[in-house]
Amino acid sequence: MDIAVKKVELIEWLARLQDEKLIQRIENLKKASAKELYEQRMPKTSKELELKLSQSNKDIVDAKVHSQENVERHFEARFKK
Repeated sequence: MDIAVKKVELIEWLARLQDEKLIQRIENLKKASAKELYEQRMPKTSKELELKLSQSNKDIVDAKVHSQENVERHFEARFKK
């Protein structure tokens, strides 16, 4: 089954769901998933941190970053009605 179809089915199921305990369990799963993703992305050693910092500096030198102001202008222009 296509992932998009699965998502729609889950959304429809969640929209009809009335069990508050089950909804709380789903919210806890969502929070745990976000925390796990955050922890996976965080460097665990000073060597990993050094590598991430080095890559960040390279991205800056290679102009692969954007200022907050530029990002905000882009999305304002794109989604402003």
